[in-house]
Amino acid sequence: MTHLTDSEARTMPSSTADTDRKRGRLVLYILAFLVALAVIYTGAWFYFARELENRVATNLAAFKERGIDAACENANASGYPLRLGLHCTRVIWADQAKNLSIATGSLNASARINDPMRIVSDIEGPATIDAPGLMPLEVVWAKLNSDVRLDKPLPRQLAVEGADLVVKERGAAAESPPLAVLKQGSLAFSTNEPEMNVALAFANLKLSDNVVFDRPLPELTGSADIQLANGFALLGKPERDLSALRGQSGVLRNVDLGLADGSGLVVSGPFSIAEDGRITGEFNITMRNAERVAQALQAVFPEEKRTISSALQAMAFMPRDASGSPTLPLSVKEGKMSIGFIRIGRLPPV
Repeated sequence: MTHLTDSEARTMPSSTADTDRKRGRLVLYILAFLVALAVIYTGAWFYFARELENRVATNLAAFKERGIDAACENANASGYPLRLGLHCTRVIWADQAKNLSIATGSLNASARINDPMRIVSDIEGPATIDAPGLMPLEVVWAKLNSDVRLDKPLPRQLAVEGADLVVKERGAAAESPPLAVLKQGSLAFSTNEPEMNVALAFANLKLSDNVVFDRPLPELTGSADIQLANGFALLGKPERDLSALRGQSGVLRNVDLGLADGSGLVVSGPFSIAEDGRITGEFNITMRNAERVAQALQAVFPEEKRTISSALQAMAFMPRDASGSPTLPLSVKEGKMSIGFIRIGRLPPV
């Protein structure tokens, strides 16, 4: 049996104590480092928060110098510790020169610290809108948010989603029906200069009678996937209507418009729009339940009943897709529409 000498017996407790003290100091150093890091991070967060608030104030002042009354009421930074964002109790944009004004409820916009180029936001309603040619509007919704991927000189991606939107005439009687009701909707843009991709989807859109074409319209659900060859140029145009599309070309990858019973039509094909607004393109039109679609179109455009009937008859001789739906080739040259050698009408210029 081995026996420890007196010196060995005295050395072991001292060694153990030294090790424990070293471990204790290491833990304290780590804790001190973490506390210092937290203090530095917190200081940096509040510094950038103040910079954000100052930048907002500076930008709003710049808008006012250009004649635009923009406001982000009670603006303050938010989102500590993992996000840096901005909260406003009310947002206002009023361009007096264009007689355009929009006011909404609160805005919450933020970006994660580890992904600062992506900004997500949500906006509370109601919104009031005044625009040339429109009656004063009020819009309410259950959800309205956006997701933006920043880039220079313009955002690379932008997506907006909404749910349960209701558009009313502001000041109308409480029992007056809404001008439009939308169950769900989304709009997304992505750019790869000079191209722009646009994706649109909506469900259960019901417009009040006589709002469009001065006649009742059925409830609609649809989607669109469109590529514009030079869509980037649209961002610099002053026009804010369809005339901004003049000079553009692109592809309708898939434009689907459906009725409540599932019938509908799908349009695809390349197109171009001349500077005078005339459309030229080669399209394929596929109809789900062609008879029901024709009835709906005739109800909306009774003056085009003969043209719609002719197109329906032609569908009977057209090839069909995998689901059995007829596909109609439609040629448009400077607005003039034809199926083969049969002229069926003219599209108005945009």
